[in-house]
Amino acid sequence: MKLQKVFDKLEKRGISIDEYTENYRLCGYELNTYTYGGVNMILFLDFRDSMLNPTNGDDFITMFKERINDIDIDEEIDLHRQEKLFRDCFSIKDSVKDFTNWKKDLIKIFK
Repeated sequence: MKLQKVFDKLEKRGISIDEYTENYRLCGYELNTYTYGGVNMILFLDFRDSMLNPTNGDDFITMFKERINDIDIDEEIDLHRQEKLFRDCFSIKDSVKDFTNWKKDLIKIFK
């Protein structure tokens, strides 16, 4: 799949994409996403230590799927619950539901 088609699909889902470069070399992408509850979740797709090409659409999808599979909902909730504002806005039950639905929706994008 062409990379622009991949980007179009993500952008239709409300995910913005920013390139990450080092020394003028494309190393990855930052994906700016939100849960349904409005929690900003930035995903970094880092191609530096992989054999994947960041300008290849199929490689991007492979990296995206790997990154999504690596998301640990418990870790994310623990991290966010360290902030008082988050605790004031989200119960643990709400957090589990919100983050779980967010991850499930990301998994569905390239199925």
